[in-house]
This record gives sequence, C-alpha cells and structure tokens, in this order.
Amino acid sequence: MSKVIEKLQMEHLRLGRLVCLLNEQANLRTDATAPNIALLVDALCYLTRFPDVTHHMLEDRMVEKLLAKKALSVEFGHEIEAQHSSLIRDGRDLLRDLEAATRGENMSEELVDIRVRLYAERLRHNMVIEELTLFPAARASLNDEDWHAIEDIGPHGQSDPLFDGEVDEQFVQLYRVINDEATTAHAGAPFCAGL
Repeated sequence: MSKVIEKLQMEHLRLGRLVCLLNEQANLRTDATAPNIALLVDALCYLTRFPDVTHHMLEDRMVEKLLAKKALSVEFGHEIEAQHSSLIRDGRDLLRDLEAATRGENMSEELVDIRVRLYAERLRHNMVIEELTLFPAARASLNDEDWHAIEDIGPHGQSDPLFDGEVDEQFVQLYRVINDEATTAHAGAPFCAGL
C-alpha cells in the first residue's frame, strides 16, 4: 500500500494546527497595525503555496481514481473537488485582502476577521470529510498501479516549505508560533479542541 494516505494524514495534522492558529488569532484584529497581521498573511501564503498546489492535487487524483472504479459516490467525489476549488479561490481572495489591510487600504476589519474564521472552518470541514470518506475508500479500493499514478504528481509537486526539512525563510515566524501552540495544546489531538 502507498504511503500517500499517511502523508496526507500527517499534512492534515499540520493543517489542523494552522486552523487552530487562524481561529485563536481571531481575537487579534486584522488591521495593518495588529501584531498578528504578518502571521495571518504568512499562513495564507503557505496555504496558497503548498496545500492548494500539492496536497489537494493528490487528493483530487485519489477522487478521480475512486470515481473511475465506482468506489466513491459521485456526490462525495464532486463535493471534495468543489471544496478544493473553493478553498483555492477563497484563500487567494483572502490573502489579497489581508495584504491590502497591511497596506492600510480601506478594509472592513470585521469582515476580514469573519472571512478568516470561515476559511479556517471550511479547511477543517474539508479535512474531516476526506478522513471520513476519501481515505477509507482509497484504502479499500486502490491498488499499487493506482497509487503509483497518484504519486506521480510531476512538476507541480513540491516539498512542504513549512514542515518538510528546512523551513522556508518566509515561514520561520509562522513555524515558531505553530510549534509553540502545539506544545501547549492537547498532545495527539488532530484538530483544536472545540472545533
């Protein structure tokens, strides 16, 4: 069996930390003078740079293989793909708005705060749906040839700039905050308590 699911589950744990961070930082405003605005921008940069490009692509390939084998309902398959499309679009839009806020452009702080929370909730929801439907179906139905095709992600695949090996310089502060949060969080919990 491929290690793809284990890799994706580890990435879900890490993304769960970002969901926690986005939710817990909500009490710090998103105006340009807020101390967390750079952290929020870094989190959205990361999410649009790695999960949107590599992580979701692997999951979409799993969906395609499972739909072809009729091992996943069309409804769930299309829902997961639609969630990915929405996360990509919303993440880019939110990043643009956060960057505008850092430039002091006229942005509704309350609206941006709500959108940060909504984006975090959509990301959490996507991971839960995948772990309840996609991963079990993939374990049960995909063979070695399928896994090889899924893993062959080509030139768009990249290593995780935040968690795999050396942390990208852009994400050093984000990595430090995530690790500090993780050491104070409940050990072994995949997602924030109360989410």
